[in-house]
Amino acid sequence: MYVIVLRYQAPLTTIDALKDAHYTNPDGVFAKGMVRYAGPLEPRTGGVIIAEGEHAAVEAAVASDPFIVTGAATAEILRFHPTIRPGGADFLHVS
Repeated sequence: MYVIVLRYQAPLTTIDALKDAHYTNPDGVFAKGMVRYAGPLEPRTGGVIIAEGEHAAVEAAVASDPFIVTGAATAEILRFHPTIRPGGADFLHVS
């Protein structure tokens, strides 16, 4: 699992103009079905995506994002190993 942190480098007018392409990019994390959760940061300086997939596939999908391609945002991809489930302290075995 991955935490992808997007940090906007462009004005919000540019981000808003690219938002539809960000969500509909056929090579991106949304179209590839990798996204489990996603949303903007507050204040609106970027966003966070929780995604699943093979590392190379996640990297390629993020690299194809219009925010990244145009330089409107940067992305940090962090590997994340969940160990606790929502609703309790049930530990998961993640290799």
